[in-house]
Amino acid sequence: MNLRKLLTVTSVGFALAATANAQFSVSGPGSLIPTSGSGGGGTTLWPTVMPPFQGESTVTVAQAVTSIDSIVVDGFAHTWAGDLQMTLVDPAGTEHLIFLRPGFLNTSNFGSNGDFDGGQYTFVEMGGATLPTSSTNTSLPAGTYNQTFNSGGTTWPSGTNNINNTPMSTIAGAAGDWKLRIYDWAGGDTGSMTGWTLNGNGGGGGNSGKAYCFGDGTGTACPCSGFGGTGEGCMTTSGSGALLTGTGNANTAGDSFVLTVSGGPANKPGIFFQGPNPLGNFAGDGILCTAPNMRYDLNALDGSGGTTQTNFGINASSAQIVNYQYWFRDPGNTCGGLFNFSNGWTVTWL
Repeated sequence: MNLRKLLTVTSVGFALAATANAQFSVSGPGSLIPTSGSGGGGTTLWPTVMPPFQGESTVTVAQAVTSIDSIVVDGFAHTWAGDLQMTLVDPAGTEHLIFLRPGFLNTSNFGSNGDFDGGQYTFVEMGGATLPTSSTNTSLPAGTYNQTFNSGGTTWPSGTNNINNTPMSTIAGAAGDWKLRIYDWAGGDTGSMTGWTLNGNGGGGGNSGKAYCFGDGTGTACPCSGFGGTGEGCMTTSGSGALLTGTGNANTAGDSFVLTVSGGPANKPGIFFQGPNPLGNFAGDGILCTAPNMRYDLNALDGSGGTTQTNFGINASSAQIVNYQYWFRDPGNTCGGLFNFSNGWTVTWL
C-alpha cells in the first residue's frame, strides 16, 4: 500500500465557523413496551446480554446537540417498574443511560413492583424526585425524576453493550435521529407510552470523542499476532502499541481539542490524518482505521514515543463526524511492514 498516495493532502487550512447555541424541543410518537414478546430474561442475562424486546421511538434533531435538559414521556404506563431500563441513543448509536430498573438491588430480585401509572414523567439530571431504591409495591406517580445509574451491586457498568453512564448535561452528538429506548428485563408485564419530547441545547458545545479500532486482538488481527495493549494500536518496536487519545472540546466556536499519541517508537517521523469513514483494514504493521482524505503537517514522535496535534481545520457550519489516526515509520518491526498506526479516534465537531 502506498501511504504517500493514500495521504494526498499535505497541509490543512484553518477556516473555523462559529455556530450559535440554541435550545430545541422535539417530540416523537408512542410505542408499546416491549414492542413484542414478554420482555427479557429476568436476572439471568444481567447485564451482559440485553433483552431482545424493547420499546423505541425516534425524533429528528436539526442541529448538533451539546446537552440534554430533560426527557418528557407522555402516557408512560408499565406494570412492575423494576423491569425497565431507559436509554437515549445518539445518531452514532451510542446509548446514554437515563434510569435503571428502580429498586433492583441485586440479581436475586426483580426490583420495584410498583407501576408507572400512565401519566407524564419527566427525567432530569438533578432537581427531581428519586426513583425507588428498594423493592416496593408502591406505584410511581407521574412527576419529575432524577437520572440514575443505580448504586451498589447493580450500578450499570458504564460502556457495557455500548450503554454509557453519561450525565444528561454532557450528552452531546450530531444532528440527526435520536431515539428513546426502553428495555424490558423480565417477562409477564407490559406497558406503553403515547409519545415523548427531547429538550436540550445545540449548536455550540463540543466533545472529546472516543477511541475505536484497536490492535489489541478485539477486532482485525494484527500481522504476526503483534497485538498491543488494551485500546492501543498493533505492537511497535517500542514493545507496546501506539495509543491515540483526545481531550478538550471539538468546538469550532472555542476549539480546545487536542490529540495525543503515546507508546510509539522514539524519534520516528509520523503524521496525523483524518477521514470520514471508520475502517479496520490491515496495512503495514498495523490497522488502517479510517479512509484518509486529509493529512496534517509532519509531526514526529519525541524521545518518549509521543506527540500532540492541535489546530484542526474543521468548518463546522453543520455537525461533522471525523475519524483520526496517527501514522508513523516503524523500521525493525518483526512483521516487516516498515510503518505502523495508532488506534483510531472519532469525534463530532459542533
